[in-house]
Amino acid sequence: MDTKARINGSMLGDNIGQEIVAVGRVITNDGKSMKLELADGANVLVSFVDVMEAMPNSCVEVNARVSDTRTLSGMALTVLSDDFDLKIYNEAITFASRYENFVMKAVAA
Repeated sequence: MDTKARINGSMLGDNIGQEIVAVGRVITNDGKSMKLELADGANVLVSFVDVMEAMPNSCVEVNARVSDTRTLSGMALTVLSDDFDLKIYNEAITFASRYENFVMKAVAA
């Protein structure tokens, strides 16, 4: 199973060329590109091949490839619930990044 790193804006530079998952709040969206404020407050531009619908101020999860520290090539988008807490999410991925070698394994029943 191929896994993608869950990152915030401060981790973009370490993941250039990699497929990642990022969560943020939509600032602007014209359908094919959107400006996001990621969980840690960093702003990025995400471009998509297909039209993606997400209203400004909604929280979204983006599967993308990191082009550079401010640009993502989006592959998929999921709109999250209105009460999604970006601060807690950011704390969780920051904590998890400190233990990147720790992997949860399923226990056989």
